[in-house]
Amino acid sequence: MTGYIDVHLHWCLFGRDPALVKSELIQLERDGFEAVVILPLPGMGASPQRVLNLVPGAYRDLCSLTDEATSHDDLDSWRAFKTEWDNEEHELKLLSFIDLRAWDGLKDLSEWWQGGHDGIKGILVAEEDSETMVMPPMRETPGISREDYFDAQRKLFKFTREKNVPLLYHVDVTLHGDFIDDQLKAYSDLKINIPHLGFSRKLFADILERHTNVVSDISSLAPYIRSAPDEYREFIMAFPERIMLGSDAISCHSFKEPSLYLNLVKSLGLPEDTEAALLGGNARRFLGL
Repeated sequence: MTGYIDVHLHWCLFGRDPALVKSELIQLERDGFEAVVILPLPGMGASPQRVLNLVPGAYRDLCSLTDEATSHDDLDSWRAFKTEWDNEEHELKLLSFIDLRAWDGLKDLSEWWQGGHDGIKGILVAEEDSETMVMPPMRETPGISREDYFDAQRKLFKFTREKNVPLLYHVDVTLHGDFIDDQLKAYSDLKINIPHLGFSRKLFADILERHTNVVSDISSLAPYIRSAPDEYREFIMAFPERIMLGSDAISCHSFKEPSLYLNLVKSLGLPEDTEAALLGGNARRFLGL
C-alpha cells in the first residue's frame, strides 16, 4: 500500500479502551494512510504523579488525566496492542518510536528496548513552561540536576546512533538553538525530525539549510497554518523534501487528527509533487520504507 504517513502520534493510552483506538486506526486505513509513527511513553520507574508531569498540560486536560490513569504502564499497553494488530490483517503499518523523555541517562535501556523499536523520541524541556507545553522541567521526573539532564540528552543522541534508527527530537530552537546545533554537527549521519518547525520558521530555515539530515513535521501547527496559510505554503515550498505530515494525536483522546491534518494540507493548494512529498514521500525516506 502506498498512501499517507503521519509521523507523530502519541500512544499515552492510560486506561482508554484499546478497542476504540483500533476502530480509529482502521478508519485511518480507510482514509488512505499507509503508516503511522506511534510514540509509547514508559515511565521508567517513576511514580504515576511524576509520569503525569511528563504529559503536556493541554493533553492532561483534553484526556482528563490523573495519576490513577498514568499508573497504567504505557509501553506495556502499546506492546500488547501492537502485537495484536500485527497478528491481524491490516494494510496500515504501525511504527514504534520509543519516547525516552523519562530517562535519566544512566538506566540500562535494554528492558524498554526489548523487542526493538523503529525509532526513538526525545524532548528537551529544561525549564518550566507555563505557556506552550504547560509542564514543569522534564528533569524533575527522573529527579536529576539540570547539568545531568543535558548530559542525558547527549547520551540519547549517542544511543540513537548505536541503534541506527531515526530520531524524533522535540526542541524549541529559540531556547536551545546552540545545544541542538552542537548535536546536529556531532551526529550528521543520523536522520533527525525536529517537529513543529522548531517553533520558529526563521531560525529553523537556517537549520535546514545547514544540516541536510534534518527534517520536520507540522504536528500541532494546525491553528497557525489556518491563520497564515500563505506563509506556511511558502515555507513548505522552500523546503519541499524536508517537511512531513504529523498531527500530535494522542490515543487517550482520539486518533482522528491525522485525517484532519491531511485535509488541511490538501487545502493549501500546493503543487502536486510537493503535496505528495509532504503527505508520504518525505516520510517514506525518513523511515526507510
